Amino acid sequence: MDSFFGSLFDMVESSKMEMDRCPKCHITFQDFQRSGLLGCSYCYEHFSKSLIPTIKRVQGGLVHTGKIPKNASQEVVSRRKVDELKLRLKELIQEENFEEAAKVRDEIQELKKIFEAGEENAT
Repeated sequence: MDSFFGSLFDMVESSKMEMDRCPKCHITFQDFQRSGLLGCSYCYEHFSKSLIPTIKRVQGGLVHTGKIPKNASQEVVSRRKVDELKLRLKELIQEENFEEAAKVRDEIQELKKIFEAGEENAT
């Protein structure tokens, strides 16, 4: 009996997804599931509730960090670190963890001083 209702709800959910189309390119979520391709950039916004769990599962998160080449300069690595620290600082402020936020702020300032010193030596 449970499997009957489960499959009934799956059919209702499936038909809802089939009827739900992107207003720009008219692709359905089921079209995306079949092909693995979205029709336009607006699809990400329109299907976000359905896409977010899939993206988290496949990529391990929602933030694209990219990769730093092995032969990248120390400046590139340090700038990436500053960007990560800025995000962390924002989170800490939202959590009202001001002591830790002050430490992160100081670390950002130290890295920026190193950048500035490096730029002055390069000229």
